[in-house]
Amino acid sequence: MLNMIRMEMFRMFKTKSLYVIWIILFGAILFTTTATATEMKEYTMEEKQETYEYAMGLQEEEIPNLGMTVTAPTKPGEDVSVFDLFYANLKGKFVALFMVIFTVLYSTADLTSGYVKNIAGQVENRAGFVFAKAISLFVYTVLTFLLLAVTQAISNGFCFGKIIWGEMDLLLKYAGMQVLLHFALLMVIMCAAIVLRSNVISMTFAVCLCMNMMMILYGYLDKFIANTGMKNFQLMKYTVTGRISMLPMKITEKSAGVSAAVSAIFIFVMLTFCSSVFKKRDI
Repeated sequence: MLNMIRMEMFRMFKTKSLYVIWIILFGAILFTTTATATEMKEYTMEEKQETYEYAMGLQEEEIPNLGMTVTAPTKPGEDVSVFDLFYANLKGKFVALFMVIFTVLYSTADLTSGYVKNIAGQVENRAGFVFAKAISLFVYTVLTFLLLAVTQAISNGFCFGKIIWGEMDLLLKYAGMQVLLHFALLMVIMCAAIVLRSNVISMTFAVCLCMNMMMILYGYLDKFIANTGMKNFQLMKYTVTGRISMLPMKITEKSAGVSAAVSAIFIFVMLTFCSSVFKKRDI
């Protein structure tokens, strides 16, 4: 198992798409920070207040909109902190979009190239490949968040002339919970990529999740569940992408508990299903 983990880690860091996507992502972070800085300079106090109220209106218990929205929850007259934009980019699933694209490319690279055929017969339990990939993707998630924080701080310093982190304890709690949620999302995408063995379909599915396109399906399911007698039930609140969007800056016990439970369930189910399919499949 340790050899498989080392092999997957080595393969991940040798993948060119890892560094290409990181470079594009952090270039995009600089772009969103620049756009926010421009808005803050040009907006009137009334417009800043409207933007702030809109951002705060998208807090927990509010169903996300279709598409992708990156809005900093900065009060009028206050400086934009690293936490504000860190929160905005994660909440809007702007960062998740790049992460799921890499997950599809990484998860299917050895399958499409035929490399896995050379070593599949040398291991007793092929499910180990799936768990090794999962561990590598967890490392990728943590590294992406660390680099995101550094890049956001540099971007804030470049665009605003100073670096204000915000409430560090809240930032660390929020980042930790989002790491868990994003890892759960990557497990969903990894499972889809390995089971379907199609980059096109898996990539389309991943993008639709990040753009909240699945809300259309959730809406029909909510109506069906409501007809059974469960009123005011919203499936989106119990999905990984839903929890990513609804997680508030000031994490409460309720939001943390629901988010952790949703993450754990999706990680367990995806790993179990994916490993089961991979073991039975004729590679």
